[in-house]
Amino acid sequence: MQKPENILEYRGHVTFNTIGRLINILKLRMVDKGVELFLYKRMLSVMIEVLENIYKNSDQYKDNQYISKNIIPTFRIDREGGAYFINSTNPIKNGDSLVLGKKIEKINNTTQAELKLLYRQTISNGHFTEKGGAGLGLIEMAKISGNPIQYKFEPIDDEFSLYKLTVKFI
Repeated sequence: MQKPENILEYRGHVTFNTIGRLINILKLRMVDKGVELFLYKRMLSVMIEVLENIYKNSDQYKDNQYISKNIIPTFRIDREGGAYFINSTNPIKNGDSLVLGKKIEKINNTTQAELKLLYRQTISNGHFTEKGGAGLGLIEMAKISGNPIQYKFEPIDDEFSLYKLTVKFI
């Protein structure tokens, strides 16, 4: 079995400056690897969504010293065979993980045509969270990648879980 090739990896708290630096690094690495522009643009869009989600969730645990010091968000892009994988981990409140899991399951159980409709409905219904999201990023990830979103929640303590996300590109 072939070992995945790491294309990009970041471990640490995410800021908007971090996102900008990672975008520049990805561009250089994709050019170096000879990745087609179409695939690069798709991966870039999903990468931005994933990093913004990590950034938006970071305010949930900033006052928790244990989580802030010991559960560091990660982001990586790997290539295995002809497929690319965007992977991330970050802490999330247990209550939010239940809602998020249901959203991802709903998205994973829809066709591409249904995703387009769901996207339009979500934009037009105006139901946004206090963080400004409505689940559009998850819908975009599924639409752009053309694959189900893989996810898992691993309990950290009574309040938080580690959210693991993988988006595959072929």
